[in-house]
Amino acid sequence: IASSLCTVQVKLELGHRAQLRKKVTSEGFTHDWMVFVRGPETGDIQHFVEKVVFRLHESFPKPKRVCKEPPYKVEESGYAGFLMPIEVYFKNKVSLLKNSG
Repeated sequence: IASSLCTVQVKLELGHRAQLRKKVTSEGFTHDWMVFVRGPETGDIQHFVEKVVFRLHESFPKPKRVCKEPPYKVEESGYAGFLMPIEVYFKNKVSLLKNSG
């Protein structure tokens, strides 16, 4: 029985931006920031990505943020840095075949 394997390479760009606020918020936040997952040069990845999960610091309301469609990003304000795990879930082969028809 012959098996045909199809390999797809999806390039992702993960990044963040932070900007100093002109005025500190009442919560003491000094920066506005954004973290994102996207294709390189704004390439379209929605046909391959099922969802992106951003796990913010536990001090944020709803620290688990799920994006099921583009843009895959989170925008917040804060005052300190922290490590943020990001999980990218890809669609399976069956879903890709359904989307391509």
